[in-house]
Amino acid sequence: MDPYERSKLGDAVKVETFKKQEYIIRQGQTGDKFFFINSGTAIATKNVVGSNEETKVMDYESGAYFGERALLTNDVRAANIIATSDEVVCLTLERETFTRLLGPLDEILKRNMDQYKKYA
Repeated sequence: MDPYERSKLGDAVKVETFKKQEYIIRQGQTGDKFFFINSGTAIATKNVVGSNEETKVMDYESGAYFGERALLTNDVRAANIIATSDEVVCLTLERETFTRLLGPLDEILKRNMDQYKKYA
């Protein structure tokens, strides 16, 4: 997102903090929030079908965002997001606010959709 796109988030964001190894979202859950990492790092993992193992598929750092796929498609969460730094501070938007504020920006958020498909 460029500075103008980020400015659209305005005062509607909430701050949520996660500790190292804490799940920020879990694969299969209903998606009701969009996350923007303000500080810290996280990874995305996918559950391996037929086992309890998870495979790392992506790294996230400050400035990255995730959770938009579930909000844009109404699908359940496609991956786990796990905090990897001692503290991860996320700015979050609930579904209703996300739709109201970012509806015009949905094409921007869909940029990453093709990237996610390779992990499906």
